[in-house]
Amino acid sequence: MAAWSDVCSPQDTAAIYNLSQNTASIMSNSNAFNDNDEPPMSTHSTLHPSSSLEPGRLYALLTYRGDLASWNWAFFVPDPAQSPIGSGGTVFHVKSDVNNANRWVFETASKDIVGSPLTVAIVRLGDLESLGAYHEVVGMDGLLSMFKTVEIPKVDDGRVIDRHGAEFSSRTWFLDAICILHDCGVITCNDVWLLERELRRCAFTAMDGYLQSKGWTVYHAERCS
Repeated sequence: MAAWSDVCSPQDTAAIYNLSQNTASIMSNSNAFNDNDEPPMSTHSTLHPSSSLEPGRLYALLTYRGDLASWNWAFFVPDPAQSPIGSGGTVFHVKSDVNNANRWVFETASKDIVGSPLTVAIVRLGDLESLGAYHEVVGMDGLLSMFKTVEIPKVDDGRVIDRHGAEFSSRTWFLDAICILHDCGVITCNDVWLLERELRRCAFTAMDGYLQSKGWTVYHAERCS
């Protein structure tokens, strides 16, 4: 079983983040969606709903934010000791500061996402089993140190603008994090723009059931592994 440092050491993450800033083949900001854009209804991939979550996997978590076409974006790693899978695990995301709406903060928390009334779509991104046990993967020797290198911009004229010139959000942070995970070899995502389209389509489709009080839907991403 490979240790996290065999894939990408914490000392390398800052350099990898700088590299990802210039990775045009991974992310094209000119084509990226804003949070309020209408989700695309056609992509080159097919949605694959699943009935349950699996341990040792990395998931995208999209939760309801009071809008029909935009969501809060986060990563989730299920705790294999909790049953059913998804009733416990670690969420990685950014959120606006309760004391300052223009300030964003990174947060990691243990959460039950399958029991949350806000969960809309859960999308499998990749396999983490080769990286070690659960607590190694989600700790400082694993994903936590990596996610902490993703830049959170400061306020500029009352708005928070990311490095691409777009307004910062949980979605833009998530997509930057995908680039880092790809560069470290944790996941494979050759086009983060197409992955964004796929995830938005998953969430948009899942909203049908969510608004009918049928809960969340699990998918398996085709644009990430």
